[in-house]
Order: sequence, then C-alpha cells, then structure tokens
Amino acid sequence: MWIPLERPHTNTEKNVRRAACGIVLCIVACTPATTRPAFAPFPEALHAIVNAPPDRVTDEAKTWLAVHGPTIQHVNARDAFLETGWYDATDSSAAPVRVKIRLWADPDVPGKSRVTVEAVFRPMEDPSRTSRDLELAAPKESAGQRLAERLLTALGDKLGRTTY
Repeated sequence: MWIPLERPHTNTEKNVRRAACGIVLCIVACTPATTRPAFAPFPEALHAIVNAPPDRVTDEAKTWLAVHGPTIQHVNARDAFLETGWYDATDSSAAPVRVKIRLWADPDVPGKSRVTVEAVFRPMEDPSRTSRDLELAAPKESAGQRLAERLLTALGDKLGRTTY
C-alpha cells in the first residue's frame, strides 16, 4: 500500500512565508491617513530649525498659543501640525484683520525639527472657491505676522535654535 508523505519544508520556504507574513502585517499596520492639509505653506512663511523632535515642538507651540494667542482649531502632535481658528488680529495702525496661524514641524536631523509658521488672512469670502484659494500670506508688518514671529522666537528660545 502506498502512503503519500508530506514533503518536508525547507528553510527557504519557511523564510519566504515569514517574509510574506511580515510584509502583510506592515501593510495592514500602516495608514496613509494624515491630518495635515494637502497644501504646502506659503513661500512667505517663517522657517527655523528648532532643537527638539517635531511632536515636542507641536506641543510647545500649543501651550504657547493657549496663553498668548487665538484658540486652537486643530493640533496633532503625531503629524506635527497645528492650526488656529480665525481670529481678529488688531493693530493700532490698521483695521482688524481675520488671521489664522499654521505650524508644520518636519524632522530634520535626529532630535531637531524644521519648523514652518505661516500667518494667513482672507481678503474676501467667495463660496464658489476653496478656502485655501482665498487665503493670502499676512503682510509683513501685520499683527498676525508679528504673532507668528513671536511664536517662532518663543519656540527657539525655549527649545534652542540651530543655524546652518
């Protein structure tokens, strides 16, 4: 009587199976979702290298803005992004302007972040266009731009700043 025997698995087959399982687990665990906006900051945005990881920079910015600035609409330390709500930036030399502050903190070298802060305003409302299409960088001497400068300076003072 003939009894079929299973062929013994080779180490190569086991390694291939393990690698396939590992790849499947990585694909399932990774998510491409992010809470960052799909657009980049305006070229006029402020930039600095801060001596802290992106998540810590975001948390420090959140704390600073809670004391000195407008209410925070969205913050995600994992994505290293922060956005305030619209607020009236008053200035003695000009009429109030509704301004929004956004912060991106991207990894630089280990332990440092490339921080970008933008102040934007909308000169008009138009429901037929997307909100980003209506935004412009805040003027250099505006109250919104000065708040963005103060935020970036405060982050550099507290966490340290690097100049390349």
